[in-house]
Amino acid sequence: MTGLVLSLLLMAASPTPEATHAPSPPASASERPGLGEAAREAVEGGAHDALTGLEHHAEESDNPASIVMEHVTDVPLGHLRIGRLDFGLTKHLVFIGFTMLVMLVVLRVALSSYAHDRVPRGLAAVVELILVFIRDEIAEKNIGHDGRKYTPLLASFFSFILVAALIGLLPKASTATGNLSVTLALATISFVATQLAGIKKYGFVRHFAGMIPSGLPWWLVPVMIPVELLGMFARPFALTVRLFANMIAGHMVITTLLLLIPLMAKVSTALGLIMIPVSLALGLFIMFLEILVAFLQAFIFTLLSSIFIGMAAHPAH
Repeated sequence: MTGLVLSLLLMAASPTPEATHAPSPPASASERPGLGEAAREAVEGGAHDALTGLEHHAEESDNPASIVMEHVTDVPLGHLRIGRLDFGLTKHLVFIGFTMLVMLVVLRVALSSYAHDRVPRGLAAVVELILVFIRDEIAEKNIGHDGRKYTPLLASFFSFILVAALIGLLPKASTATGNLSVTLALATISFVATQLAGIKKYGFVRHFAGMIPSGLPWWLVPVMIPVELLGMFARPFALTVRLFANMIAGHMVITTLLLLIPLMAKVSTALGLIMIPVSLALGLFIMFLEILVAFLQAFIFTLLSSIFIGMAAHPAH
């Protein structure tokens, strides 16, 4: 937070390019420099522009917007091209691996507490509480007696989204679920699981034929087929956009609140100073609110996935 405040004050105090580089009046023909002087001035001018560009780049790196938005923006860390595809590492890909590593470590520590007397303690008790809640309150209530089979998938959704969002709140970290490709992959897995649940129970033909309501007049069937197909693909689209938007929304709000400081400082230095504690207090509140959002979005994605699976497995309900 201290670095953000200093960068905001530097932005507000830095002069504008127009003020620092005022255009000079054109020189007359007698005052024009010779060829050697013109060359020297050109070299000096190029060096000055290069230094100015470096200073501008440094200012951009200290920009509070870039400091906050680095939690959701992806950055390539290398290139591994195979044909036209690039399989190189990116920042989000690294934090996806880190998220999976944290999940595996937490589960390993939780399982180790069962080795003695099979009674969960500490972290194992918390993990068991979450798993039992997902099984009883989400899977079985929305899918039915078959919900126990889908508990591992739903628990994986919940754990991955929650851990990725919490890691993204750490300094210099990145929120992997703030990447549209990641949320699309999660929604695709949920979509495939939904279709497989219906196909496994009713067969391929009956599953897709069941999308058309029974007793429908034959002349409405050509109208209902595209409507039902649109509704089928709208569900993963809603999962994708909802998770993506909520993961970046908090960072966008914090960025906007912090940028109010230099904005008010441009109007008046006193307003800028008054805005510092206000923006920092609101930004800190949003940061704590992001922890609640992480749990809430993990729960909503898991809940909606279970509802969609239940609708495919039990279309009559």
